[in-house]
Amino acid sequence: MTYEIFLMRVMHRTGLTDRTTADDLTHHVVKNLAYCLPEQLSEEIAQALPAPLDGTLRSHVAINACDLDALYHSVAERLDVDVSFGLEFTQVACQVFGEAVGPAGRQTLQAALDPAWHPLFEPRQAAISPPRPRHDDRRTLSSAEPGSSRPISESQPGHRNSIARSSRPQFGTKLSTSHGKPEHRTLAGGRPGSSRPISQGNNARGE
Repeated sequence: MTYEIFLMRVMHRTGLTDRTTADDLTHHVVKNLAYCLPEQLSEEIAQALPAPLDGTLRSHVAINACDLDALYHSVAERLDVDVSFGLEFTQVACQVFGEAVGPAGRQTLQAALDPAWHPLFEPRQAAISPPRPRHDDRRTLSSAEPGSSRPISESQPGHRNSIARSSRPQFGTKLSTSHGKPEHRTLAGGRPGSSRPISQGNNARGE
């Protein structure tokens, strides 16, 4: 996987439109992963990563700072967004990281990290298309009958644990509440580059 493809997947799945923000998010997450890994494992995993991510992983020394919740808050603070977005962005970056290093790299990561981290590196599951209707049982809008057994809003689920899958995504923990900031900011209301919340991001099935 090239770095361009890596960033493209991060931007597509988070809804970020600003490359600089996606790049900052990616390197920040990789740097924090390096803090959790012994040098030998970092070197092994770095060999499967594209430049410049391999250098980011190699250049940071393990300090056993592997608190996942702390990483969510760290990402939220760095990008100046709600903690719910920090959680979502971190999970997407880790998911693409896991895809980049392949099955062997994922096993190495999961063996070195606490179980809470393990699901984050699993590759994205492709959506399953519903079966096509039989030729003699086709339904159209003109027939006033639905062509699917489920509403379109449920046909393309979001990223695993995504706030987009919550019935009340706007009620996530606010960074402004947890840290006493005077102003609550989201991607829709302030920097970085996206002009819309992640729950309204692209729903395309492809990468």
